[in-house]
Amino acid sequence: MAEYLGRPLLPGEIVHHRDGDSTNNDPSNLMVLPSQRYHAHVEYHLRCERRGMPALFPEYFPGVREVSLVREPQRGTLFEHVLLSGPSIRRQS
Repeated sequence: MAEYLGRPLLPGEIVHHRDGDSTNNDPSNLMVLPSQRYHAHVEYHLRCERRGMPALFPEYFPGVREVSLVREPQRGTLFEHVLLSGPSIRRQS
């Protein structure tokens, strides 16, 4: 990995295998994560996604979907079916 990065791994950095196969050391399959804690956090969200439990606010987890092996179409949002039309509230002047 050091040859690919052009530097040695920093203390605490973890190499994640995108496909889960630790023998597949193709550079496109590898991703350097800053810590074991971050790696566990990413794995947690990937497991949730595989089980059909998408994050409510995916914008708070940038980079997690890029690691994901699940390539399903994006699911709807929590408020997707809320109707925006209806009785409007008007201010009285």
